[in-house]
Amino acid sequence: MSKNKKFKERIVEAEAILDQLDFTTEDYSEACKKMKGEYRRFIKVVLNELGTKDNSKILEIGPGPGWIGIMMAQMNPTFKIIGLELSEDMIRVAKKNVIDEGVESQVSFIHGNAEDMNQFSNNSFDVVISNGSLHHWVNPKNVFNEIIRVVKDKGIFCVSDGRRDINYFAKIIFHSIKLFMPQFMRLGWKTSIMAGYIPEELKSILDQSKVRNKYEIKTDLFDLIVKNK
Repeated sequence: MSKNKKFKERIVEAEAILDQLDFTTEDYSEACKKMKGEYRRFIKVVLNELGTKDNSKILEIGPGPGWIGIMMAQMNPTFKIIGLELSEDMIRVAKKNVIDEGVESQVSFIHGNAEDMNQFSNNSFDVVISNGSLHHWVNPKNVFNEIIRVVKDKGIFCVSDGRRDINYFAKIIFHSIKLFMPQFMRLGWKTSIMAGYIPEELKSILDQSKVRNKYEIKTDLFDLIVKNK
């Protein structure tokens, strides 16, 4: 619970995005595909700022329909990317997207919960990433503990998610952008923001985890990014 009374308390969002009565994960995938500009910003941090090397083995937590992994694979044919996804509906869609985009030899998906990644041994990955799934994690400290376990000693980790403490200017942009979204995405974006963390909350979680002393938090208008120092 946040001690900062300036912002509303978090409203927890469901762990996994599944097919619904008013939309399918195929619909969600098509809407996400239009957000490639946003994904490129995240990928730029992972590739350029953090210096991801050729032949990296990459774990993506919560890949959803898989567009970030697909884009990274298309940018660098030496990457091998595994997506760990809790929603079997999302895995169905992501597998089709990977085939359609011609990167099935580089990108694969596993059903599982990031709180217990016992299918992966210690120091398994050069890079661990996640974009937009942190607010779904029931016990984020456990996930960060697992991230630091499965990433190599000199590996890279980068977790990005929306922040709840967006300012007035960001709210204006939000309300402008959502006019061009399908109804289910408008509602989903709003609930995701309310489920997001503010920097002090995230710092508290990280400092109680095995990531402590190994991270830095970067902020912008909409997002919080946790990355290795």
